[in-house]
Parts: sequence; C-alpha cells; structure tokens
Amino acid sequence: MSKIFEVFGHPLTSSHPDAIDCRTRAWCPFMESECDGGGNRHLSALQLQDHPQLVQQFPEKKTVHVGVCSLLVRKKPWIVCPRRLFALRDSNLSQLQTRIREDLIRYSELDRAIEYRAWSEVKIRFSTQTTEQEKSFDYTFDYVLAGRCRKSLSEISELVKKSESDCEEIAIQNNFTLERRAGEHWVVNFPADPIVIVEVMTSSTSGGNKKKRTQIGMAFEDAILKGDDHEGPGINYRQVWARMVSQLIVKSQVGLAWDGKTIWIVQDTLADYISSSTGLELQQFISSTPDEVNILSFGYGNDPEPEEDSGIVSLCESHLYAGPVSSTKGSSKSGGFMDIITIGVPPPKNYLWRSLFLKSPCGSLNLT
Repeated sequence: MSKIFEVFGHPLTSSHPDAIDCRTRAWCPFMESECDGGGNRHLSALQLQDHPQLVQQFPEKKTVHVGVCSLLVRKKPWIVCPRRLFALRDSNLSQLQTRIREDLIRYSELDRAIEYRAWSEVKIRFSTQTTEQEKSFDYTFDYVLAGRCRKSLSEISELVKKSESDCEEIAIQNNFTLERRAGEHWVVNFPADPIVIVEVMTSSTSGGNKKKRTQIGMAFEDAILKGDDHEGPGINYRQVWARMVSQLIVKSQVGLAWDGKTIWIVQDTLADYISSSTGLELQQFISSTPDEVNILSFGYGNDPEPEEDSGIVSLCESHLYAGPVSSTKGSSKSGGFMDIITIGVPPPKNYLWRSLFLKSPCGSLNLT
C-alpha cells in the first residue's frame, strides 16, 4: 500500500506556513509558478465544480492540477513528478534545488564565466536518405543548455530558411538581443557551443483502482481532505524503465555527436531498480567525471526531514554514474551502458511451467 508523501512541494501533513500557502494556491515552489501537473498528469486535472468538497481548499480556482510530487511506498519516497526532481524555467531559479543544479554544473563541466541559456521541451525531427533506406530521428529533449555567440541575421536567415524580417520578429518574440553594427542586424546571444542535454526521468504511477479510490485524482482528493487517511496508487516500475531504456543510449549518442554531453537526472530508487532488473550494474560506474553516458542520481537520505526555513525536504545524497555506451578494449569497467538492454537474470524454466499451470489456456493450436 502507498500513500502520498508530498503535495505541492511539501510533506502532506506539514503545517509550515509555506506548505499551507502552496496548497491554497496550488503552487509549485520548484517552478515558482502554479502547478502544471508535471509530466503527463495534466490529464488528471480536477474540475472543482465536480469536487465541491475541494472548493474551500482552493478558493478562487476552477481547475486544480493533481499536485502530487511523490509517493511513500514501503517507507521509501518515490518521486513521480519531474518538477520535484529538477525544474529549469527562467533566470530567477528556485533556490530549492541548489544541490542538483550545482552537481549538474560540475559534471557538465560548464564554465561559470559564461552565460548559458536553457530551453525546455526541445523537439528535433530529422530524416535523411541513405543508399539503403531512409533514416529518421524524432525525439524531444527535456532541456537543452547552450552557450552564446554573435550571429548576423543574414546567416540566421539562411539557417532557418526564412526572410531576415521574419527572423528579426522571431528573435524579438523569443527574447533574443538584437543590435545593429556596420549596417547589419546581429543577434548577440544566438545559441552556440557548449551543448548540454538534460533529461529528467521520474517514476510514474500505476492506473490505480477506482473502487479503492487509488486512482491519482481520487487519492489526491482524499489526501487533501483527510490527510494520512487515504490510499495512493502504486509505482509503475516497468513503464519507467521501458521509457528510459528506449532513449538513454540514443540521446547520449546525440549529445556526443553534437560535441556536447547528455546528463540524465534520476532518483536513487529508480537507479537501484534499473540495476536490479537489468544487466547494468550501476555501482560499477560510480565516477567523479563524465563519460559517454551519464546518470546523476539524487535521494532523500535515510531520514527525510523538511528544512525549517522552507518546510521542504531536500534531496541531498547524489552519485554520478558515468561510462561508455558499450564495453571498450582496455576499459577498466566490465561493460558499458548497453547492458541496460540485457537481461538481469533469466528465471529458471520451472517458473514458466508454474505460471502456465496457474493460468487457464486461452486456446489451442492444432497443426494437423
């Protein structure tokens, strides 16, 4: 059985003034804006007209996103909202994720003297025809960090295949800085190397049971109204692993192809699950420097307690797991991150016979 551990950035039962304020305003302290549901949970937004008991909890609101940050499963907090783990929205960054940002800067090997800008939900779609077949790339990056350079509008026009006047409008709309020099317009902070791709992977919730009110929306409503007297959904471990394994190698290789780095930010519980369920032994890849594949994990520690000044539980424990995509000759490590797609341990065949015996057949196949 699970329970909701944190809502709107704070422990569910916290009476800290900041916790009360965030719950009243449905506010995410990590984004410093109203909660957007995080990930795909915007689909679970509650229309308060259908939940009259919640109206008093959220005055002057018609819709409230299910602001569940984490679940407590077997006495361990599992983060289910990517904003809880890492949020990068504007220049006035929240001071609540300082440790994560500092580690990200350190392992990205960024120069603190350079100003970097960040873009979120960056979609790249590309296809090319080889001698054998068409090859395509279609992925969305959580965040891309990039340096800056001075580039003329004429160069930008050629790059994006639009007129210079259109490029000027786009630059103004997207908060780039323009200047005129020697009779030509320039963008003074056009994106440039170095490039850092940041991917945030958190656990997702299971569908839950409507009768038991363990669906995420129902559990959220019960938690807000009744505190600890509620039951939460479970963690969908396999779905998270499947999403990550399908992208880990590809996005890491893209970062390398762009002469940059890709950093995956995960919770330590998810990192442990990956190690236990695949052929990848993350403990073999603990490192102090980045490599081809980089996973930066954070945890609550053994006794998660909220900070007195903010009422928020800090993520303090961190490890960098870094290594090659695949094993290389002469490597001191026994393998590479390709092991994430290999089996952790094959179950004995007796487990198959037992499972088949305990389940009714769905039909038969007669080959005569």
